[in-house]
Amino acid sequence: MDVLLLTEPKHPPRTGPASARYEAGRGNLLAEALLDAGHQPVMWWDHPLGPMVEADPSVVLLRSGAPIQLDRAERLALAGLAVVNDPAAHRRAQDKLDQAAAFLRAGVPHPATAGIGEGVDLAASTSLVAKPRRGSSGDQVRLVSGQEARDALSAGDLVQERVVDAVEYRVTVVGGVAVAWARKILAEGEFRANLDRGARMVATERPEGDAASVACAAVEALGLDIGGVDLMVTRSGPVVLEVNAATTLHGADAGSTSEILRAVVALCAAAGGR
Repeated sequence: MDVLLLTEPKHPPRTGPASARYEAGRGNLLAEALLDAGHQPVMWWDHPLGPMVEADPSVVLLRSGAPIQLDRAERLALAGLAVVNDPAAHRRAQDKLDQAAAFLRAGVPHPATAGIGEGVDLAASTSLVAKPRRGSSGDQVRLVSGQEARDALSAGDLVQERVVDAVEYRVTVVGGVAVAWARKILAEGEFRANLDRGARMVATERPEGDAASVACAAVEALGLDIGGVDLMVTRSGPVVLEVNAATTLHGADAGSTSEILRAVVALCAAAGGR
């Protein structure tokens, strides 16, 4: 079957047509896995111009959170195509305040967040994190307290209690299953566990307890089929920091990457009726 991938270029900026049938050997791991399983990937990159290549896809996989791809996914869903990673859920997941509200409704453990539920006592809390409601790679995430926290809220940022003395994981959830686990190792002198901030991911076994069910519940609370869950395990249990809807499908090692790709291919096949 044809699987339409709404994606971004692997090495931007990209030249050429906005869409094309994927050719083996071009370096896209997911497309290669789809080919190996007997499917035909059709790439539609996030170029502003250019129609979808002529194809009759059985299923659409939304891999990019770019507005143009969300709009395309919504139009394709309205046309009756099965879309993996619903675009409306994708939009909600891009807002960290919406995530916090969804986690509260679903009972998913999450750091206390100003403006959500019981909120945060800005005067009493001395270990707070401020971050943009929409953002990635740890950009503009900083430690704040007191007046700094109030200023961050006034600027429209999110303010949460900082989770300390815990082990942080990236959990890749596909189709309601925690498929792969990686432990995050911080760069020296850094508190942000983002790869762009020098953090590393190392392969690890699933921790004991209910961390897997909490990770899956977080993805389900947002209505996603695929999500990368940033989760910390504290002495009192797991806490979800956030879920990435356009998560990388690379695991901490080759084995976990293969597990993730097989799960995504199987999810696409099921959505497309194969």
